[in-house]
This record gives sequence, structure tokens and C-alpha cells, in this order.
Amino acid sequence: MKVVDSALHGYWRLDEPLLAFDATDPSQVAVNPLVGLQDFGPFSTRLSERFGDRIRIALLGPAEDLQRLRDQLNELVHPQRARERRPYLPAWPGFEKVFRVKLGPAEDAAQIPLPTTVDRDLANAANPGDHLAQVLTDGVRKLSLVRDRFDVIVFYLPQRFQPFFEDRDTDFDLHDAVKAVAAQLGLTTQIVTDDALRYRCRASVAWRLGTALYAKAGWVPWKLSTRELPLDTDTAYIGLSYAVRTGADGSTVFVTCCSQVFDSDGGGMEFVAYDVGQGADPRNPFLTRDDMRLVMSRSLALYQDRHAGRSPRELVVHKQTPFQQQEVLGCIDAWGATSNLSCINITRPPWRAVSLDAPRSGGENRANPSYAMARGTAFQLDGRSVLLWVGGNAPSGTISGQDSFFQGSKGIPRPLLLTRDAGSGPLHHAAAQVLALSKMDWNNDSLYDGLPCTVRYAKILAKTIKHIPDLAPQPYDYRLFM
Repeated sequence: MKVVDSALHGYWRLDEPLLAFDATDPSQVAVNPLVGLQDFGPFSTRLSERFGDRIRIALLGPAEDLQRLRDQLNELVHPQRARERRPYLPAWPGFEKVFRVKLGPAEDAAQIPLPTTVDRDLANAANPGDHLAQVLTDGVRKLSLVRDRFDVIVFYLPQRFQPFFEDRDTDFDLHDAVKAVAAQLGLTTQIVTDDALRYRCRASVAWRLGTALYAKAGWVPWKLSTRELPLDTDTAYIGLSYAVRTGADGSTVFVTCCSQVFDSDGGGMEFVAYDVGQGADPRNPFLTRDDMRLVMSRSLALYQDRHAGRSPRELVVHKQTPFQQQEVLGCIDAWGATSNLSCINITRPPWRAVSLDAPRSGGENRANPSYAMARGTAFQLDGRSVLLWVGGNAPSGTISGQDSFFQGSKGIPRPLLLTRDAGSGPLHHAAAQVLALSKMDWNNDSLYDGLPCTVRYAKILAKTIKHIPDLAPQPYDYRLFM
């Protein structure tokens, strides 16, 4: 971290976190994840001899549309030229050159067409969304019978199915319903729609889809480098979110807490879900002291299982609602001490800001608005809260390392408000941890996500498990829900 000279107390400019692409060579690091993959290959390259040199893709979609899906996947094998985000996006050199493994179709037994009557049945169904979900999950269950013949399932959902993707009146979501069944079977899935087939920049599609397939096949594209960040190698990061299911009369049926566990370098991404029962306020669910102690104990057990029984020296807990006193006490009960525990509430306030240029010589004696705030800008508000611009201008993330680059290129970026409800220490360390964890989303080709992966995937998991009333109380790899 470097501190920018300023008359303002508690104003910092955090360096862009580095990503690691090799477990033993500290020189194989990069700011831009795509440049790192292109220059060094993925983090798990050394494991290819152990797990094989080919990713096998199972297919599921309407029979008449499967060839379009095959064409899309074949496109990943060949180079593609970047047509957008050129300061950030490299040309796509081909799947094998990027990931050091081949990509190919699974055996015929793992390429399943949907029933030929699916369109007619959807037109006649009383609830076409539920019917389509049932057809797709039936296909997933058939594929589970030949699980040893493929690595990832790819669905193709054509444009004519789009009206059945969501139903807000019934809280139905086709994506979540299918993911829920596949996760219970231990199968990773990727959904392809016409948006991907028609998108004008084929390099963007290739980077995004290729990275997602590689990760869902069980590999690791990159991890966080702990070389220069306040990411202690013995720290556990936990994200909490809640899933609330309501009954037909609007009452709360149950509340489930999702706990997402990360290593200091972003590895070990697993979660557990714990049913905390009925009666919670769906607008502001929180846990009792006993419930939080149990959730945190299970979460810490996940960390210990991956680290030969060793406990972390520091525990950082993120969630998007304030920590109630009972929740903090439950964390302390499970942890056993308060000195190395931080409970951080992450919200998005209505603040806005722009960067200002210094006055031009010979011109008017006032600053001029220039560009979006720099990503990594942090401004401390008081002794327990800090504003952090996770989104913003990130020149070091470009291919040249110097060009201006505001991801999305629209609007004025809003900061995150980090409020520490428990813990101590410099707030810029908490901000730097959040900034780093915003780069651990393997399901896209972006430089960063708007939230740290702790919170982002806890939210996704909570949203998905609403469709799994009988979820087994065991750890799940987050790739199952990507």
C-alpha cells in the first residue's frame, strides 16, 4: 500500500492487488488476470499431469440447436481478436495456449438433446417455467449416470425460452432451480444463451466462457498474491448471507445462513448452510448467539480440514447487514478471543466522487473534474468506518499499465462503506483485504467485481439454496453454484 500525500487525515490510495499464477515462483504475478494467464498460464498448470490434459464438455439443449452450441465451443479453440475494452482485453490466443489443457466434447453418451416435444409442451404447460426446469433437471440426472465421462455440463437455452427464465410473482428463477439440482448431484454447469452467440466481441466471449469452464472443471486460474498485501497466510475470510423462504401466506418459513470460507490467498472456496428455523424478520434476518457460534464453528472446521487441523491466527467476517451484539458474541464464542477477530459490515452508501485535476498553469485558479475516482481510493470517516472505491479508474490493470480504464465506462462509481462492528487495527488493512478479494471471481473476465468474493458468493449461494429445501449439511464447493 502507498499513502498519497494529502492534508486529509485517513486518506489512502491502495495499490492494485497482484494475482499469482504459480505456487512456487513469486515472479509469476500480474495485475490483469488475462495478461497473467496469457504470460504464465493458470495457477494449477503443474497439476495437469495428475488430473489429465483435457476438459470434456457434456452438452444439453434442444436437438436442432446443439450444433450452434458446438460451434460456440469450437470457437474457443481458435484465436479471436479483441474489439472492445482494448486497453484491458488481450486478443484470445486459443484455449490450449491460455490454459495449457485441451478442450473437447465428451463422449456421445454425455451429449443429450432435450425431448423433441419440448416447444409444444411449453406452449401447452400451465407453468412453462417450472416445466422447462423439470426438463432440464431430468437431463442433468441422466448425465449424472455417466459422470465419469465429462467434466462440465454446458446448456444451450435459445432465445425462444427467455420468457420462461424468471417469474417475479412466484420468485421463480430457472438458473437457480437448475443449479440447485446440479449442485446436489455434484455437477458443475454453464448456461449459454443467444447473448453469447451473438455478442460482437468474440474475444470477450472466449475469455469469459473459457475461464469459467476451466474453473468449473476443478482447476484454479489464479490466486491472490500475498507478497505485498495485508493478507496474512494464516487468515480465514468468511462471508455470511441469509436465504429467506416465505410461505404462501407471506410468513417466514425458514432462514438459512450461508457461510463462505476463503483462505488468505482466495483458495479453499467452500460453504456451509445452516437452517436457523422460523420466526426471523425477512427484512433484517440475524442470528442468535448460539446460532452464530454454531455457524462460525462449522466454518472454522472447514478451514482446519484444509490446513491439517491448524486454526487461523486471524478471522475476518464480512456481511451486508450490521452485526448484532449477539452475533458478535457468537463469533467470539467460536473463536475464543477478540484481538484477532474482525466483523466488517459492507454496504453501498449514496456517496459519489470524481477525481480533480490540479489547476492548469496560467489558467483559472481552480481544479477541474477529470475522470472517475481511482480504484483503491479509501477515505476514513471515523474510528470504525471507511469508504472504499472498489470500482474506478485502474490504469495499472491495463495491458500497458498506464492507460486510463474505468470498468463499465458508465456513471460515477459509488464506494463501498466498510463498518467495523468488532475488531481493531488499521482500517486501511481491512480496505486492502476487501479490494484484493474483489478480484477472486473466476466466472468472468473482469479486472474486479463490485463486491469481495466473500460477500458476492455468499449472496449467490443464499439465493440458490432457496430452491433446495433438503440441502444436506455438508461442505459444498462454490464452483457448483457459479
